[in-house]
Amino acid sequence: MTADEILGALELGDGPRRVLVIEDSLGWLLALTDFLESRGHFVTPMTGVLDVTSECVEGLGIDGTELVPCPSIGEIDVVFLDYNFAGGKHNGASFLQEFRLYSQALVFGMSSDVGCNSVLDRLGATVTMQKSRLKFLLRD
Repeated sequence: MTADEILGALELGDGPRRVLVIEDSLGWLLALTDFLESRGHFVTPMTGVLDVTSECVEGLGIDGTELVPCPSIGEIDVVFLDYNFAGGKHNGASFLQEFRLYSQALVFGMSSDVGCNSVLDRLGATVTMQKSRLKFLLRD
């Protein structure tokens, strides 16, 4: 799968979308955020998730302690979802299960672990990929 195919599968080529990125590795979080913003998307970066409600996703900002403005569930078009992240209550699997109660937004599961990606795939992620492969594709 190429970077363009990923963007197509996530419907990120047809104009600006609201994208939630949940990733605890700050360097990767910022790189992915920059990549998506450079293509005109509105990105909310989080290093962890505290709670998912019918209203919004409550999460931690880039320093890992501050709360980010809670994006409304109904406004999220795409989620880039790591499997392991900060916050304590959720990992990628439990987040996706709870998120699916309120939203059918497209989800890109990304983990360094193939087994974790398989779990996200079984739970309904639109696309899953190992982070190393995704990083390689987005370098171009």
